[in-house]
This record gives sequence, C-alpha cells and structure tokens, in this order.
Amino acid sequence: MRLRELRNKSGLTQNEIANKLGVSGQTILNWENGIYEPKINQLIELADLFDVTVDYLIERKTNYNSINAICKELERIPKENIINFIKEELQKL
Repeated sequence: MRLRELRNKSGLTQNEIANKLGVSGQTILNWENGIYEPKINQLIELADLFDVTVDYLIERKTNYNSINAICKELERIPKENIINFIKEELQKL
C-alpha cells in the first residue's frame, strides 16, 4: 500500500493521520508495515484524505494505455458520434 509514500509527500505524521481517521498511531504504523490492512471504509477515508483513488492507494493496476487510447479516439470523433462510440467500447468490456 502506498500509505507511507503519500504520508511522507503530504508532510503528515502517523499520529496526524490517525487523529483524522479516529484510529491510533500504532494502527497507521501497522498499516504501513503490512501487519494489518485497513477496512474498506478506512481505505475510502485515506483515499479522500490524500485525494487519490482506492485503486491507487492499494496499488491496483489500471490499464492506462487503453484509457489513453480511448481518449485520443474520442478527440477525433465528431461530437454527434461520441455516445455511439462509448456504447461500443463498453460492450467490449
């Protein structure tokens, strides 16, 4: 999990994060060291706190190349055809 990286970038201490989430500093330490994992509601709070997605926080891979390719395709499609393009792409999933 990227918690330690995000915490260090933000300049927050473990205790400051703990206070914001209503847990102990030891809990944050345990999460950072992989001893325990936060519950889903705590993951959401952490993601909100650092303005990232839960996927980013838990290092879940996202296929950004596909997303970028779709965005480039959207740029070249006439506006009146965008909805049909989106429907076609969603059907591929």
